[in-house]
Amino acid sequence: MKMLKLALSCALILSPSMVIAGQQYYEARSDAMGGAGVASSNREGAAFINPALLALHAPKHDNISMLIPMVGIEGADKDQMLDKFDALQDSFDALGVAVHTGDIAGMVRYRDELVIDLESLKDTDGYVSVGIGFSVVLPTQRVPMAFFYKGYIDAIGLAAIEQSDIDTLNSADSSNPPMITDLDSQGVVIAGAVSDLGVALSLPLSIVNMPITVGITAKVQRIDTYHYVASANNFDASDFDDDRYQTDETAFNLDVGVAIMPTEGLIFGVSGRNLIARELETIQAKGRQFTYRVEPLYTAGISYDWGGVMLTSDIDLNARKRFAEFAETQYWRVGGELLATDWLALRVGYRHDLKDNTVNIYSLGTGFSLGRVFNLDLSGMVGSDDAIGGVLQTSYHF
Repeated sequence: MKMLKLALSCALILSPSMVIAGQQYYEARSDAMGGAGVASSNREGAAFINPALLALHAPKHDNISMLIPMVGIEGADKDQMLDKFDALQDSFDALGVAVHTGDIAGMVRYRDELVIDLESLKDTDGYVSVGIGFSVVLPTQRVPMAFFYKGYIDAIGLAAIEQSDIDTLNSADSSNPPMITDLDSQGVVIAGAVSDLGVALSLPLSIVNMPITVGITAKVQRIDTYHYVASANNFDASDFDDDRYQTDETAFNLDVGVAIMPTEGLIFGVSGRNLIARELETIQAKGRQFTYRVEPLYTAGISYDWGGVMLTSDIDLNARKRFAEFAETQYWRVGGELLATDWLALRVGYRHDLKDNTVNIYSLGTGFSLGRVFNLDLSGMVGSDDAIGGVLQTSYHF
């Protein structure tokens, strides 16, 4: 969890404004193909996406696979919210100096700039998601299994601008200025994090010689929430993870999956993640409180592999919310992979929110292999509203 908080702090500092991620995990190969992976994930990522795929891949492998590390981040610069907070704080500090020194011209100038800064922050928000993870897949044939950890954190930044600040500044008499006090307007960061540590098991079956596999994942799951509120002139997004703003809860959860291969190359998959619904309220701050949700998500997928070319698509069968107070999402994902050589793969993808509450994301990625020992996978994501993201991971086979 400390690693997640550090990553998010860096993201909030480096990214002026952000967008919520589209899924509950990052995995570079899957994300390069729009996030689709329920029927197409490789064995290293199967524990994150669909545990049933472990048994489907098992006959082809007799080695240990280890994915470590996986690091992903997704964000967007839509409103440049944090840049605007920085400008507001500069104007506020300069106004304080002008009042203290009796600089009439400076008071008028910085008062007007502060009003402009407050107006520019109205109705602005930002989002960021960060994820990390690893997995170890054992070469067992009867009951293939993987041990894994994955964590992700979602954060929403909001500007709560009070008209009273603007009215007070506009009516201020520069010849008899009032004392400079903290603004009523506020900056807010609301964040929720989920950490899973578990084991995924997969069981191979067969019906009329048609491979069918089922999988189940048992995991210890920790949820953390953060609710940071500060006056706009003192707002610092990197302070969000102070213990004063945090709540947490640890419990047990389950994922399940099914994969069917009716003919060579064609796979149908269904996964259900976080079957036990949970929610955790943030602390109450300045009269506000939010509820972070971990809801069941059911996804169906299909893939077809021609050998050198593979196409895949996933669709969420239900909508879900990260925070009860914000809009829900439901995604359709599509992508493909081209094996350009035996050591180089090229991937493209697309993700669309069927609820039209988040931006469309286009993805591009590549994978490099060094013999049969080492893989490096990279993906990049772009979308409207300056959405941008990336995932990097390495895996080892021995």
